[in-house]
Amino acid sequence: MKRIVIAVLMCLSLVATASAADVKLGYVDLQKALTMSAAGQAAKAKMDSEIKTIENDVKKRESDLRALQESLQKQAALLSAEARQEKELDFKQQVKDHQRFVKDKQEEMRSKEMTYTQQILRDLGAQVVTMSQDKGITMMFEKSQLVYAIDAIDYTDALIKAYDAVYKDSHK
Repeated sequence: MKRIVIAVLMCLSLVATASAADVKLGYVDLQKALTMSAAGQAAKAKMDSEIKTIENDVKKRESDLRALQESLQKQAALLSAEARQEKELDFKQQVKDHQRFVKDKQEEMRSKEMTYTQQILRDLGAQVVTMSQDKGITMMFEKSQLVYAIDAIDYTDALIKAYDAVYKDSHK
């Protein structure tokens, strides 16, 4: 809320002091640009592919653990107390290893997602500056920080189009 008040006051002071210069405002929805841009969709597809591979690996590991547990239950009556205890400890260690594997993969995927998101947002930020300069926009805001704005000053689609052109050129 404090940011909004400061932004409004800055705009009002800018408008009040701008005698000869026209003030041109705009806003972009960075979340929409992130998800709708070619880079955002490519990152999502890559993440989805990696997640599917990890999920398949996790399912296989869980299936192996269930098979091992069933085998232990069948052999329990035939094994000596020491052998049964040793196999149970081994099974428990494998369960812990599996849980650690799942946790590590979740953290790895969160980290990759954050890295992709931060890179795309940096690139979008640079594109916002370039677009603002090209279109003569005095101030550009992020939509989530606005209380109200007319659609006529929404430059999100133009941002996506410009960013996609730069992204596609750099990924040929």
